[in-house]
Amino acid sequence: MPAFNGIYEWNIGMDEDLAWEIVRAAFRSSRELQDLLSLLKDRASADGYQDYAPGIARAVDAINDALLNPVIAAHPPLADRIEAELNAHGRIE
Repeated sequence: MPAFNGIYEWNIGMDEDLAWEIVRAAFRSSRELQDLLSLLKDRASADGYQDYAPGIARAVDAINDALLNPVIAAHPPLADRIEAELNAHGRIE
């Protein structure tokens, strides 16, 4: 499996519509984890929050590394679509 800039291009054969579904799932998952982080900050003790916050941050980072980065590398026009969606709606739907 060839790599470009350290990113495995396993999804080169996928069409852009399917790649967009991966983008949507990645953003949705990250958003839910960020919502959980906010909930923990509001309702857990400081120690409880600190127990989970680093892991949640690593999980969000892992989503970017495993899903978003390869999809955008394989389908560069999606970067513009992501930016347009975020500018128009503040989120990826």
